[in-house]
Amino acid sequence: MGYSIETYLDVSKTYKKIDELMSYKTIKINRDKMDEYIEFFDKKYGKWKAIMEEAKQYIPGGVQHNLAFNYPFPLAIKKAKGAYLYDIDGNKYIDLLQAGGPTILGSNNDAVRKKVIELLEECGPSTGLFHEYELKLAKEINKHMPAVEKFRMLGSGTEAVMASLRIARLATGKKRIIKIGGAYHGWSDQMVYSTKAPNTKRMEAGGIPRQAVKYTCEAKPNDIKSLRRVLRFNRLLGGTAAVIIEPVGPESGTRPVDYDYNQQVRDLCDKYGALLIFDEVVTGFRLD
Repeated sequence: MGYSIETYLDVSKTYKKIDELMSYKTIKINRDKMDEYIEFFDKKYGKWKAIMEEAKQYIPGGVQHNLAFNYPFPLAIKKAKGAYLYDIDGNKYIDLLQAGGPTILGSNNDAVRKKVIELLEECGPSTGLFHEYELKLAKEINKHMPAVEKFRMLGSGTEAVMASLRIARLATGKKRIIKIGGAYHGWSDQMVYSTKAPNTKRMEAGGIPRQAVKYTCEAKPNDIKSLRRVLRFNRLLGGTAAVIIEPVGPESGTRPVDYDYNQQVRDLCDKYGALLIFDEVVTGFRLD
């Protein structure tokens, strides 16, 4: 199988469009028109709205994950199959979300479901002990991605990032971490820094002590000179333990990177004695 992206995009054109979009003035939505849309949703999604109003009494915001937040109320899914989702009011949707990345075979894949049911009936969902499928999965991933020499499963991306940063600090003896502005690396205290938008620093860090990001630094997206400057400055403060990036660019490629950007980051990390961490849900088994 070859790469599904045959021609790499012209990143400069993408950034030009982003800059143009950001230059527009904010336009307020007409209140009467908004009321018209709300009335439409109230009529078409009666069950949906009712269950969400009840959910808010027991769940913060009515949902368990931020991907599910929608206005005027979250989408309540009853059925998922292949490329389609169905809500409790019977409406059908094309699933472009893919649960944020994991459902690479589509929802409720027949072969996967059959095997999951078989294992549930035999062993249950979890024992807390080792199962041979842990080894089978690790070997399968290594076969397709040889660079993943060892494979460890964790409960969430946030946990994986926390573990990676801890390992980097242990391996290098250094403390400082560099992330790219606008990239999302979970919601541990040390990573809630310039998330979603570059140079916003602690804007979204409500409830997090300032000391939590004492060793977190930021470089500009797709700007190798910016990263070099931060690495050079950190060297005066004891060095950089790791540079953590999304290899397709912040926010799953919303701000894409040049074709050779990752190789240049790799070279800089080698030069300054920092580890390089890839964190995202796009490149593995999706681009290729």
